[in-house]
Amino acid sequence: MAANDGNMWNNLLSGSAGAVLGILGTVIVALINRQPPMAALIDARIRMLIEGYEKHISDLQTEIRKLETKVDALTRALEQARADRAGRVTANWIE
Repeated sequence: MAANDGNMWNNLLSGSAGAVLGILGTVIVALINRQPPMAALIDARIRMLIEGYEKHISDLQTEIRKLETKVDALTRALEQARADRAGRVTANWIE
């Protein structure tokens, strides 16, 4: 019987090791099969972030154009005011 007991433990150990390897293989295959949906999810989130940044950049570019227009108008008004003032100072000096 002692010889059979050793053989039994050997069989149980071998069977358990095989079961553990099978479980690990199943988990690895499940992880590999799960990657495409995860990749698609990550791609969707990245795409959403990029679209958000593109919209924000577009809004900022529009605001910059508006501010440039205002700066140009104010620069012209300042130049006109300086020209008018210089003309008045010259006219007063000549008189």
